[in-house]
Amino acid sequence: MAERFTPDGGFVTETATAQRFTPTGGYVNESLVTTSAAITGTITSATTEADLVAGGKTIIITLTGDTWVAVGATFDAQRSNIIQGLDSAQSEAGGWNAKVRDIEGVSAVVRTSDTVCTITLTAHADVDITAQETITVTVPSTAVVLGAAIAATPTFTVDVVAATYIPPQRVYQRAL
Repeated sequence: MAERFTPDGGFVTETATAQRFTPTGGYVNESLVTTSAAITGTITSATTEADLVAGGKTIIITLTGDTWVAVGATFDAQRSNIIQGLDSAQSEAGGWNAKVRDIEGVSAVVRTSDTVCTITLTAHADVDITAQETITVTVPSTAVVLGAAIAATPTFTVDVVAATYIPPQRVYQRAL
């Protein structure tokens, strides 16, 4: 059993049902809302490091059972936190965390509706990974109305692009 205050000033005891105190001092039993976040967009199909270099892949986060905080300054203040919730299980110097997540501009994050947020990745020329990366999206508690972080599904991967060997060119100098 967990007890917490809700963003609207209520109080919730999380069990099979929740008790919320009303402004008049009473309480109401409510069923707990199950929240989830689904990841879709072009990022979920066959993404490679070359796609990150080129830019343009989309990450669409769709909430169920919760909504994004209010449009405008409130949401805008959370865009960096939303980007920081895109976390690679790996930590390569040329990988996702260092070259995409930690550099992506907040203008890439758009609140499409009360329940949908779209991130359009910009080009990141210096992404260079040596092994597949697995990215997990966690919606930060500060970005949603109910104030609880949400682990999104599914995860997505970024695959390595094999380097192509180009033999050195021979330079012949003509005798004069």
